[in-house]
Amino acid sequence: MFTLYTSTASQWAYVAHLALTEKGYEPQEYTEKQVDLVNGENFAPDYVKINPNGTVPSLTSDTLAEPLIESGDILEYLDAGHPERPSLFPESPEQRRKVQELIAHVHQDQLSTNLILLDARNVPELEEKKASGWNGFIGNRREKLVKYSASHPEVPLYAPRIASNGRLYDIYNGKETGSDREDWFAESLQGYKDFAAGLDELDSILSLPYAAGDRVTAADLHIVPWLAHALWDAGGAQVDDFNPLQTLIRKSVPEFAFGSKTKEWWKNISATETFKKNYPSLH
Repeated sequence: MFTLYTSTASQWAYVAHLALTEKGYEPQEYTEKQVDLVNGENFAPDYVKINPNGTVPSLTSDTLAEPLIESGDILEYLDAGHPERPSLFPESPEQRRKVQELIAHVHQDQLSTNLILLDARNVPELEEKKASGWNGFIGNRREKLVKYSASHPEVPLYAPRIASNGRLYDIYNGKETGSDREDWFAESLQGYKDFAAGLDELDSILSLPYAAGDRVTAADLHIVPWLAHALWDAGGAQVDDFNPLQTLIRKSVPEFAFGSKTKEWWKNISATETFKKNYPSLH
């Protein structure tokens, strides 16, 4: 038995859920606990004791010396737990390197989907973000970080998170204007250019029919949540609709278009039962 700390609001938590399905785990084999990211409960002191980064997923078990707090480590644990099913990590050194290359690629800072979710390139985009539910999300995080920092100043997580979240909070609430806000707009604009370049590079390194070759691997289980989150953040509703994200990126990179390999890979992986169970819709 193990406990998986997860959230329906987290893209990376779905790495674990996809693995649970792909490896054939039954519900009675583990306990699932939801962490309320929207209301900042991932920063609660009790949870930070489990995961000092305040992120999900996390996995605990009496058989582990300490909790697993990285999606990659959780994936290896789940893969080993059901050895009768095909491994998510190929035996071939070349394919295994490809898997690691793809996982590292989508975990780059420049490919964070927070860009699409929270950032803005100009005043109209900022006003649109401020009118959405994500304004409350930023406010909730700020409130909980300040609260928990005051009662637990010894926790090293709180101060840097207050600083990083504080900039967004100030921009959304009109406390940061002028050149500071213009700098943030410029950073967001460059962010979309970097994101487009990252998508182009992903297209060049995919090995069809799946991400790293002829079967589903850990690479697929990382790329799916990342791209699904990006498509959904951009306003997509249908699993196979790339247009909202493509249109959003083209405001910064007019010539951008999703590559043919990316579309073919997405078609193949979205036809699997593992994908369908976890993504009846994008989010």
